[in-house]
Amino acid sequence: MAGTKRKTTRPGANRKPLSKSSLLPMSAQSARELSLAHHLALAACRSDSGNRHQINELVRSVYMAYFLQRMGFGDMPFECYEHAEAAFENALAVAARSARWMISEPEAPVIERLLALHDWQLSEAPMHRVVEVEKQLRQFLAGTGVSPLVRPKSD
Repeated sequence: MAGTKRKTTRPGANRKPLSKSSLLPMSAQSARELSLAHHLALAACRSDSGNRHQINELVRSVYMAYFLQRMGFGDMPFECYEHAEAAFENALAVAARSARWMISEPEAPVIERLLALHDWQLSEAPMHRVVEVEKQLRQFLAGTGVSPLVRPKSD
């Protein structure tokens, strides 16, 4: 048919618009509560009073920070994530041998830095990004992958 133009649709054009609450960061109170839980988990694991749940919370928060950074929220060097992941692997090895869930004192500062980044991310990133990252984390945890960390390519 001459004269008719075919309408092209762009990817995601049929997507429902995001709500105002999805476009804004989480409430300051919610961000503070999550931050407090993460930092208390690290304090407990540093003082040899940690447990499996607290280590898991630290792992989740570090991986969430990594995924949010990949979306443009932060610029922590990749090596910090690698060091934190190694600290978690060490903590799991110690727990398997001695049933003590702890982060060694030399390894704790890098996790502390990443928690500080994640605190900032929770106060700045729109909720729809946080929800998207939580989905990514759940997919990773449900799979068999060893690590979600992917070293950035050097130019």
